Amino acid sequence: MGLCCGRGAGRHGGTVSTFKEAVPGIGLRPHFRAFLEHWDSTPRQGLPQFAGGQAAFLWRGPGEAFASLHLAPEAGLRDAWNVRRAHLEVAAPPGARLPTPPGAIVRGFTISPDGTRIAALLSTSASELAEIWILAAGTQPVHIPGATSWYAAPVWEPDGGGIWVLTGKPPCQQIMRSPLGSGHTQELPFPTDLGNTTGSRLSLTHGRGNLRLAAKNPGTGTREWELESGAWHPAAAAAPAGRVELVSDLHGTMVTLDSRPVYRLSPAEYVSSFTLQPRADATDLWIQTASPERPSGVFCVDEPARSNESSGDSSSHIVHRKVTALASDGVGVPVVISARASDLGPDGFPVRPLPLILTCYGGFGVTHRTEAEPSVPAWLDSGGVYVAAHLRGGGEMGRDWHEAGRGPRKMRTIQDLIDVAGFLSSAGWTTPGQTVPFGASHGGLVVTAAALLSPASFGGVVAVAPLLDTVNLHRHGLGKQWLHEFGADGECSDHDRAAYSPVHVLGRIGSAAALPPLLCCLLGRDERVDNSAAVEVVTGIRERGGRAWLLHEDRGGHGQRAAPEVLDFSAAVLAFAASISREARPGSEPCP
Repeated sequence: MGLCCGRGAGRHGGTVSTFKEAVPGIGLRPHFRAFLEHWDSTPRQGLPQFAGGQAAFLWRGPGEAFASLHLAPEAGLRDAWNVRRAHLEVAAPPGARLPTPPGAIVRGFTISPDGTRIAALLSTSASELAEIWILAAGTQPVHIPGATSWYAAPVWEPDGGGIWVLTGKPPCQQIMRSPLGSGHTQELPFPTDLGNTTGSRLSLTHGRGNLRLAAKNPGTGTREWELESGAWHPAAAAAPAGRVELVSDLHGTMVTLDSRPVYRLSPAEYVSSFTLQPRADATDLWIQTASPERPSGVFCVDEPARSNESSGDSSSHIVHRKVTALASDGVGVPVVISARASDLGPDGFPVRPLPLILTCYGGFGVTHRTEAEPSVPAWLDSGGVYVAAHLRGGGEMGRDWHEAGRGPRKMRTIQDLIDVAGFLSSAGWTTPGQTVPFGASHGGLVVTAAALLSPASFGGVVAVAPLLDTVNLHRHGLGKQWLHEFGADGECSDHDRAAYSPVHVLGRIGSAAALPPLLCCLLGRDERVDNSAAVEVVTGIRERGGRAWLLHEDRGGHGQRAAPEVLDFSAAVLAFAASISREARPGSEPCP
């Protein structure tokens, strides 16, 4: 990882400052790097896929840069990852690691019908667009020429003789059949009534043994087709089985199977995904959960032996609370607050205002969670508070919650963040000067816009790979896919979007001296967001007398990044937030 080099640049801890003035907090980076390494020692497990008595899954062990693919007997994995052992130390995965080309990053995979092969999406850190490879234990990987994919896992034919691939990058995609023996690659036309795919998310699956295509459009919903006798026919969406339910309350989430409670999660823990795997005499429930204390854990609840209620693991010295912040229009905005128990009084509130990182996303109907990464416990163990705000525009409370912050209502998302910051200060958790909002991608837009529109609400701002020009969406790599989210498909004018677009808001500001310091983190290989907009904002703030810096990770992209580089990056961000808090309240934690 490295920062953009500029005149007067100097190195520290693998980073280079873009400007002569160093990014605040450089001296604190080793402290946070050590905490991050400690909390990154837990293995990361991926939800397995099953076929032919075998299980394929992702695994990243301590010290490994990326996750690798493994293949193991289903019975062995069920025993090793049983819920009764869910929170024991898992030293190594069962089975065999599948060979991949050097430097390959797994972007997705599908197990073959007989369980002996894996069709994997593999790329390098230079691009999120992946090539298709066939992997098997004890053999060299085989490249499938002419096919690439943007996170759309291949679909195997029932006999394993070929795969279907949704190739290309949105919105320019097509369906290809690649034979695995003799024969030629075949292109399959889309359904004639599919129409323009701009803004839609396409995916391929199986249905009754036939190929199925789904097109999810944020404005019109999801439509599906099934391929029968070489022709596409409209198909009804597959109804969910309904056996597994997630019941949430202020104390966390209960996972139930056939209405019976089987696992309780803490308020900051959530289910990433799950699957039901039938056996001859039972059905296994496989659950993947994530939390700050355990970033990615998978366990199996086997029906005959399952207990009435298992309990999610949570470090006793860390407290997670789900509360509601009242927005300025009277609507309650859910937030999850995480802090050390030792920093709280008998009433459950802090004994003094604490440095606080306020995270959000607030767009595209995406559910924002407390980050399941070592940065959270590293910040908490250093004496800070970490908050995840479920702003309108996200998907935390369904479609209406998304619509309340989409298109012509995007400003509501930004105001929600400002209101949540005010609530946290008035409740005694922090002060405005100790509040550092953090957002990535769309979240980076929200935190930057909020700071420009309400600078007194925050002490500093961190924006990672931020979308900072919402008027000229075409300048971004995936901008065409975002028209509906910002109302650029006819709902909103350029003038409407300029009201919160950071590039344009800054243009209306004469002096930036009163703005909170901004750390803008760029990913050198970002294929989605145009970095030049962020450079424009940071440069504009500095030219107007404000404080702003660019932190540049040369090899990073919007997707997966190597673990050591993520730790370096996180250390720089946490050190910046801690330094800002010290400016507001000298002598306050977090500090070594």
